[in-house]
Amino acid sequence: MVAHVVRLRLAAAFNPLVRSWRGRVRAMLVLLAVIVGTGFASWGALSLAAAPAETARVAIVCAGSILAGGFFIAPFASSRADPVDPAAFALLPVSPWQVAASTVIGGVFGLPVLAVVCFDIACALAGIAHGAPPPAATAGAVMHVITCVLAARLGYALAVRVRLGGRSREGGALGVLLGLAIVVPATAYAFSTSWHAGAPALALAVADALAFSPLGAASAAMSGADPIVPILLAAVTVLLASLAWWLTVRRVFATQPEGRVQQEAGLGWLALMPRTAAGAIGARGILYWATDVRYLANIAIIPVAGLLPVVPLVIAGVPPETAALIPLPIIAGFLGWVAHNDLAYDSEALWMHLVSGVRGVSDRAGRLVPVVLVAIPMLSVTIALTAAFASAWDYLPALTGVALALFLSGLGLSSISSAAAPYAVARPGDSPFRQPQRVSARGAIAPGVVLFATFAVAMPTILFAFSTVAGSGGSNAGTLLLGAATGIVVLVGGVLIGAIVFDRRGHRLVEVGRAA
Repeated sequence: MVAHVVRLRLAAAFNPLVRSWRGRVRAMLVLLAVIVGTGFASWGALSLAAAPAETARVAIVCAGSILAGGFFIAPFASSRADPVDPAAFALLPVSPWQVAASTVIGGVFGLPVLAVVCFDIACALAGIAHGAPPPAATAGAVMHVITCVLAARLGYALAVRVRLGGRSREGGALGVLLGLAIVVPATAYAFSTSWHAGAPALALAVADALAFSPLGAASAAMSGADPIVPILLAAVTVLLASLAWWLTVRRVFATQPEGRVQQEAGLGWLALMPRTAAGAIGARGILYWATDVRYLANIAIIPVAGLLPVVPLVIAGVPPETAALIPLPIIAGFLGWVAHNDLAYDSEALWMHLVSGVRGVSDRAGRLVPVVLVAIPMLSVTIALTAAFASAWDYLPALTGVALALFLSGLGLSSISSAAAPYAVARPGDSPFRQPQRVSARGAIAPGVVLFATFAVAMPTILFAFSTVAGSGGSNAGTLLLGAATGIVVLVGGVLIGAIVFDRRGHRLVEVGRAA
């Protein structure tokens, strides 16, 4: 059974080489890119043998964790079917445990896993140079490879479960957003921090946290002189992942394959989101935010508004490190504020919610989904760049607390405003800078009230963060907890109050869309 699956896996890997000349060219280019990338990564890992021990440990643990997480996430952004799908063996006279074991072993014979094997060998050699016992480093490398293979198996199974197989565009968009939220901050930290005297405190803290997680335990066993605990954690991770994969294969054998995946392949975000009223509204909101120039204009203006005050402050003599702290609260506040009139942009489409009996909570929560998807990478990048230019990486929790307080509070207050005080806006297809005439001052008062209230609610967090950065009191953990608590309370309260207003004023809200 194992030999048969391995032959199938190798045949699938070499299949592009027997197709057309275009397929052979693409396959050769991919192979060349993987070889070059693996060579550079392995050379970099080997060079860690000459780096300080702490720096080598941080690099090995973080790189190994990223690889393991990438194997789990990659199936969600890929349109390719599972190369060793256990459902293909469901009608054959084989047992689930045979298929589970065979697919894991067959998964090793893939180009990405072979690249990981080369990289792990280099990391193990670097770890041995810094005092890691050779048996422990070898065991860590083996368990890291197995962890990556199992992560890919479970990732494919979950991707099929949530019906992502035919939606590479939506999965790719999520992958881009996630990549921006992780890669940009990590790059900014790596290039804005001095590594000559060893790994900084923040990098060590991140590596320590990852070393005790399923993603980084095996890598930690390769890099440390005390690998007992990481090896135990890695072994537990492999056992639990193996059990989860066996249960998954067993369930596949016990149920008939679903035939609705191909039929729903054209639903895009509607099939990706949960099948609830809030999920449908969130999916429709994502489509609007991605295609309507009115939404895009609002998002494009936010970074500009955050950077505008920096130039005059620097010209006036304010230290650049201090001026670099200004954009974060502005961008976070405006990101939460941008949904304050979301109902008006629906125009005549709002009546669908009313005639279908959509509850106010579902409407309020669903409309926040696209804002959150945009805000996560934008705030992540803004926080990282703020810490880089202000040399404030030690105060990263405080900066995060300020962003959470402003953004979440803004979302909560906007949920109330968009239902209680909507005002007419440009019609779909019109220029976003062409605003209609309004018979009342609501269009001028409501946005200002929401923005002022957002900063007023978050002001205690802002002052606490200022005291922390200035060294006159406060703490990173206290600022983060205060900001998160403030934002969550205002967000939940705002959604509930906005839902009540929506339920009571639904018939009057349609008039705003008609007046737009």
